[in-house]
Amino acid sequence: MHKVLLLALDSGAAEKLSALSIWGDSSGFEITAFSRQLIMSYEGFDLIIAGAEAGLTLLRTVKSEHLPAVILYSSEPSFEAARQGMILRAYDYITEISEAGTLAEALIRLRGEISGSSITPRSIAERIGAFFDERSDAIYDFISGYSREFRTGSGHSSDKGREVFSIVVDEVFAKYPWLDLYINDRIYRTAADNEDIPAMIMTLFSEFCELYPRHSSQLDELFDRILFYPDEDLRQKTLSAELHINSTYLSTVFPAQTGIRFVDYINSVKLKRAAFLLLDTKLGVTEIASRLDYRDNSYFSKLFRAKYGVTPSMFRLPNDYDFQI
Repeated sequence: MHKVLLLALDSGAAEKLSALSIWGDSSGFEITAFSRQLIMSYEGFDLIIAGAEAGLTLLRTVKSEHLPAVILYSSEPSFEAARQGMILRAYDYITEISEAGTLAEALIRLRGEISGSSITPRSIAERIGAFFDERSDAIYDFISGYSREFRTGSGHSSDKGREVFSIVVDEVFAKYPWLDLYINDRIYRTAADNEDIPAMIMTLFSEFCELYPRHSSQLDELFDRILFYPDEDLRQKTLSAELHINSTYLSTVFPAQTGIRFVDYINSVKLKRAAFLLLDTKLGVTEIASRLDYRDNSYFSKLFRAKYGVTPSMFRLPNDYDFQI
């Protein structure tokens, strides 16, 4: 982990920067020290993030060979501070200190320079894949740091963005093959030419986490059983008997680990499967409901409408279709 010194006269700004979710695994940088004044030695730090006034003083008074990279920040944009920073070779200058995106982009770029490795589409995609594995919300700050690179000047996806997205889709669907039962990857691939790549990645991540919430390894077999066989009997007593799990234990442990009641999760999985079948097959609504063990069509339609905002019949209409389901 790369070490960061936060040099700040303004404690409020320092608190905002420290509270950003980019620190740690998502960026590879961690704030390890805080100072309100210039210190004697900066050895051992990989980066100094400093308020514009303190940072410019630092750059003027300490020889560059004795300093790591310096990123300046200020609450209000200042052309003169930015100009002086460029002259004095500051690494970057940021003004949106409450937003992670700009700083995250600079940190990722700096990490590549420190390690001597180039930031390739595959390396970006691999990091994004790790966020899927971890179900880590840090993905949002990481993606926002690359948002400009993923778009062309016309607002369409860049070649780099499409390549990153293609790798992410390939590897996530290969690693979690049950996704093919709920999400048609062709929809994402077709939309990638003209849609917002960061938004598509975040949508896919959100859908993935809904199906596969964070949990301990003791529930892995249960999730595999549910996600690979959504059309079968998924009642709690059935799964408890089949997997030799105490039903009371399951009803306690499952919501404690996932934050969702077992019955609500099962309905979410089945409705997600129903949405897939509505869009990808010609099965009738009644047949889909029966296939997913919903014996009451009106109850199935009520649940579906509560989740997707429309009835099952309306959902499959072409004009109502959107890849973000």
